[in-house]
Amino acid sequence: MEVHPEVIGREDISREHSFGGDEEEDDLSPDVVPSERSLPRLTHVRRQLHKHEEPTEIAVDSDDGEESTLVAHANHKDTEERPKITVWAASSNLVTCMVGASVLSLPRMVANNGWALGPGMVLLAGFVSYQACTMVDQAMDHLADTYGQHPRNIGDVVQECFGQRGRRAVLFLTCVFQISKCGVYFVVIGANLNYALDGMTQRQWALTGALLCMRLMFVQDITVISRWSFIGVIASVVYLLTISAGGVEAAALNPTPSKTWPNTYTNLLADFAVMVYAYSPCDVLPVLKHDMKEPRSLHLALRFSFFTVVFLYVSLGSVAYLGWGNQVAGNVLLSMCDPPGCPGNLPAKVDAPGKKWMLGYCLAGAVVSNLMVTAPVVLYCVFRVLEAEHTLLTQPWVNRTLRVTTVTIAVLIALFLPHFTEILAVISTGLLTLLQIFVPVAVTLALRGLGFRELLLCFLGVGMLTAGMFSALKNLYTAIVEG
Repeated sequence: MEVHPEVIGREDISREHSFGGDEEEDDLSPDVVPSERSLPRLTHVRRQLHKHEEPTEIAVDSDDGEESTLVAHANHKDTEERPKITVWAASSNLVTCMVGASVLSLPRMVANNGWALGPGMVLLAGFVSYQACTMVDQAMDHLADTYGQHPRNIGDVVQECFGQRGRRAVLFLTCVFQISKCGVYFVVIGANLNYALDGMTQRQWALTGALLCMRLMFVQDITVISRWSFIGVIASVVYLLTISAGGVEAAALNPTPSKTWPNTYTNLLADFAVMVYAYSPCDVLPVLKHDMKEPRSLHLALRFSFFTVVFLYVSLGSVAYLGWGNQVAGNVLLSMCDPPGCPGNLPAKVDAPGKKWMLGYCLAGAVVSNLMVTAPVVLYCVFRVLEAEHTLLTQPWVNRTLRVTTVTIAVLIALFLPHFTEILAVISTGLLTLLQIFVPVAVTLALRGLGFRELLLCFLGVGMLTAGMFSALKNLYTAIVEG
């Protein structure tokens, strides 16, 4: 078959007939197929959508000069039929993914910015994340309208706009982001187990937690993992009750001062990035949408999950700050002790920690239980992406090796960088800004054009990636030197 990479742009073929016009079959020879690079923007005002009805293989000259074969999305079939999930299951999975380690840092973020900005920033972060998720959802629907099937992962979405090189870059960053996120989960699991149980260090408990949830890492059925997602919903309720009750108890026992405005505005964007990180499900949306019985209903799952999590986060951050004031710890669990404080959060020159609260034990149990089922959901998306990209990874022994290696990398992050708040800020200002703000904006720009919403998010992302990243790296360096 002869390939004409620029056939659509040829002068003897009009734009109206080049991609989906009524006379397309008369103008184009059946032996001439346009390359992927020559396909126009899907929603260009002068072009119409064209749905491929017949299996088509398109020869593609990739960016690195290698020739590959692109099979049209409408003809793609998963190597194995996987069970599908309902809207409710997708909602609970999203809540489970969002209500993770970062919930423990929100009171500190509110405290950093005072009553005037703190709660409002948490609310705004939820709105920003929701808008980014909506952009990704709309982009996937655009591609489904064109090719008849929803993308399998975020790489499929990016490839339609920016080619193979963009796809590879985004998939690589997505996998790094999700593995780093699981590393943070193991840091938090170690801190919470260290609070609840004596006898081992925080690093040892982090390793123990990774081993405990290793079994779920080998589950390849999303419906099985979804059965455990109710733990995340229950944990969300426990978070709300325990942190709120702890804040009220702290305010009654030992009122601490709070402030209206931030003491400094240097860390404003870094703190905001951590708040956005507390939501940030964009990277898992394509996999969840592809595995839904009714993919078009993902927007309903987004609305329910974001409404739930925004209410939870604003309430938690405000009540905890009301109780502990400016003294709230970076991990709010470490504030749930009698004076002088919890182990790991003691003032200078104080050796004996205070008595741990029963509320703290309940919160620690809820956090560990939630993260035990959240890490498999996140890593399931990583494995699905990698398996779709490399068929060799579907071989049983290779797949098992991949899963063990991935978990090992996440554990190494937890062991060698055990600074919860500082790591969270670096990941948030760097990887999260690229994947959760710039990628949705770029995809929307390529498919639909630039709007006011996209312009605002772009400016916000630039600020988070520059000023926010500088501040976060500085704080991490200080923590490593002092720790």
